[in-house]
Amino acid sequence: MEKFKFIDHISDMQFVAYGRTLNELFENCAFAMFEGMMLEIKVEEKFERMGNLTSENLTDLLHDFLNELLFIFETEHLVFKKFIVDIKKNGNYNLNFTAIGDKSENYVIDVGIKGITYHELSVEKKEIEGKIFWTANVLCDI
Repeated sequence: MEKFKFIDHISDMQFVAYGRTLNELFENCAFAMFEGMMLEIKVEEKFERMGNLTSENLTDLLHDFLNELLFIFETEHLVFKKFIVDIKKNGNYNLNFTAIGDKSENYVIDVGIKGITYHELSVEKKEIEGKIFWTANVLCDI
Protein backbone atom coordinates (compact mmCIF):
# COMPACT_ATOMS: atom_id res chain seq x y z
CA MET A 1 0.00 0.00 0.00
CA GLU A 2 1.37 3.39 -0.95
CA LYS A 3 1.73 5.92 1.87
CA PHE A 4 0.36 8.92 -0.03
CA LYS A 5 0.06 10.61 -3.40
CA PHE A 6 -0.03 14.25 -4.38
CA ILE A 7 -3.06 15.55 -6.27
CA ASP A 8 -2.63 18.33 -8.85
CA HIS A 9 -4.14 21.54 -7.54
CA ILE A 10 -4.19 24.91 -9.24
CA SER A 11 -2.98 27.00 -6.30
CA ASP A 12 -2.39 24.85 -3.22
CA MET A 13 -0.80 21.53 -2.25
CA GLN A 14 -3.16 18.57 -1.94
CA PHE A 15 -2.54 14.94 -1.10
CA VAL A 16 -4.35 11.75 -0.28
CA ALA A 17 -2.75 9.54 2.38
CA TYR A 18 -3.39 5.91 3.29
CA GLY A 19 -2.82 3.68 6.29
CA ARG A 20 -3.64 0.17 7.46
CA THR A 21 -4.35 1.72 10.86
CA LEU A 22 -5.47 5.14 11.99
CA ASN A 23 -2.05 5.73 13.57
CA GLU A 24 -0.30 4.88 10.30
CA LEU A 25 -2.64 7.19 8.39
CA PHE A 26 -1.76 10.18 10.59
CA GLU A 27 1.96 9.36 10.35
CA ASN A 28 1.73 9.22 6.55
CA CYS A 29 -0.16 12.53 6.43
CA ALA A 30 2.59 14.23 8.43
CA PHE A 31 5.29 12.68 6.24
CA ALA A 32 3.47 13.80 3.06
CA MET A 33 3.17 17.36 4.35
CA PHE A 34 6.89 17.66 5.05
CA GLU A 35 7.86 15.90 1.83
CA GLY A 36 5.69 18.42 -0.02
CA MET A 37 7.62 21.25 1.65
CA MET A 38 11.05 19.84 0.78
CA LEU A 39 11.52 18.16 -2.56
CA GLU A 40 14.12 15.81 -1.12
CA ILE A 41 13.38 14.80 2.43
CA LYS A 42 16.71 13.48 3.68
CA VAL A 43 16.33 14.96 7.13
CA GLU A 44 18.63 13.68 9.84
CA GLU A 45 17.17 12.40 13.11
CA LYS A 46 18.72 14.78 15.66
CA PHE A 47 15.74 16.22 17.57
CA GLU A 48 12.56 14.79 19.06
CA ARG A 49 9.42 16.73 19.77
CA MET A 50 6.47 15.17 21.59
CA GLY A 51 2.92 16.42 21.94
CA ASN A 52 -0.64 15.56 22.85
CA LEU A 53 -3.90 16.67 21.24
CA THR A 54 -7.56 15.97 21.96
CA SER A 55 -10.53 16.37 19.65
CA GLU A 56 -14.14 15.27 19.33
CA ASN A 57 -13.69 13.87 15.81
CA LEU A 58 -10.99 12.55 13.50
CA THR A 59 -11.18 15.38 10.95
CA ASP A 60 -10.52 18.01 13.60
CA LEU A 61 -7.81 15.83 15.12
CA LEU A 62 -5.96 15.54 11.79
CA HIS A 63 -6.34 19.28 11.16
CA ASP A 64 -4.98 20.12 14.62
CA PHE A 65 -2.14 17.58 14.38
CA LEU A 66 -0.81 18.85 11.06
CA ASN A 67 -1.20 22.49 12.12
CA GLU A 68 0.63 21.72 15.38
CA LEU A 69 3.54 20.33 13.35
CA LEU A 70 3.52 23.48 11.19
CA PHE A 71 3.51 25.61 14.36
CA ILE A 72 6.57 23.74 15.66
CA PHE A 73 8.24 24.17 12.25
CA GLU A 74 7.59 27.94 12.31
CA THR A 75 8.42 28.62 15.98
CA GLU A 76 11.14 26.09 16.77
CA HIS A 77 12.57 25.86 13.23
CA LEU A 78 12.40 22.07 13.09
CA VAL A 79 11.63 19.82 10.12
CA PHE A 80 10.59 16.22 10.60
CA LYS A 81 10.89 12.97 8.70
CA LYS A 82 9.70 10.35 11.18
CA PHE A 83 6.48 10.29 13.17
CA ILE A 84 5.11 7.99 15.84
CA VAL A 85 1.41 8.47 16.50
CA ASP A 86 -0.80 6.79 19.10
CA ILE A 87 -4.52 7.56 18.93
CA LYS A 88 -6.95 6.37 21.59
CA LYS A 89 -10.68 6.94 21.83
CA ASN A 90 -12.10 7.49 25.27
CA GLY A 91 -15.13 9.67 24.56
CA ASN A 92 -12.95 12.10 22.61
CA TYR A 93 -9.98 11.16 20.44
CA ASN A 94 -6.62 11.57 22.18
CA LEU A 95 -3.46 11.71 20.06
CA ASN A 96 0.06 11.39 21.43
CA PHE A 97 2.88 11.96 18.96
CA THR A 98 6.62 11.99 18.64
CA ALA A 99 8.12 13.81 15.67
CA ILE A 100 11.79 13.25 14.86
CA GLY A 101 13.91 15.51 12.69
CA ASP A 102 16.45 18.33 12.54
CA LYS A 103 16.83 22.12 12.50
CA SER A 104 15.26 23.60 9.36
CA GLU A 105 18.26 25.86 8.74
CA ASN A 106 20.12 22.79 7.44
CA TYR A 107 17.62 22.23 4.59
CA VAL A 108 16.04 23.98 1.63
CA ILE A 109 12.33 24.58 2.10
CA ASP A 110 10.84 24.62 -1.40
CA VAL A 111 7.17 25.15 -0.53
CA GLY A 112 5.90 27.27 2.33
CA ILE A 113 2.68 26.00 3.88
CA LYS A 114 0.53 28.59 5.65
CA GLY A 115 -1.83 26.06 7.17
CA ILE A 116 -4.12 23.09 6.73
CA THR A 117 -7.59 24.03 5.53
CA TYR A 118 -10.90 22.37 6.32
CA HIS A 119 -11.80 22.56 2.62
CA GLU A 120 -12.06 18.97 1.33
CA LEU A 121 -10.42 17.66 4.53
CA SER A 122 -11.58 14.14 5.29
CA VAL A 123 -10.66 11.02 7.24
CA GLU A 124 -12.42 7.83 6.19
CA LYS A 125 -12.36 4.17 7.12
CA LYS A 126 -12.84 1.96 4.06
CA GLU A 127 -13.14 -1.73 3.31
CA ILE A 128 -12.26 -3.42 0.04
CA GLU A 129 -12.43 -7.20 -0.34
CA GLY A 130 -12.59 -7.64 3.43
CA LYS A 131 -9.50 -5.50 4.08
CA ILE A 132 -9.94 -2.41 6.20
CA PHE A 133 -7.80 0.67 5.64
CA TRP A 134 -7.93 4.42 6.24
CA THR A 135 -7.70 7.35 3.83
CA ALA A 136 -7.36 11.08 4.32
CA ASN A 137 -7.65 13.98 1.90
CA VAL A 138 -5.64 17.06 2.90
CA LEU A 139 -5.43 20.50 1.30
CA CYS A 140 -2.52 22.70 2.40
CA ASP A 141 -2.77 26.46 1.92
CA ILE A 142 0.49 27.64 0.36
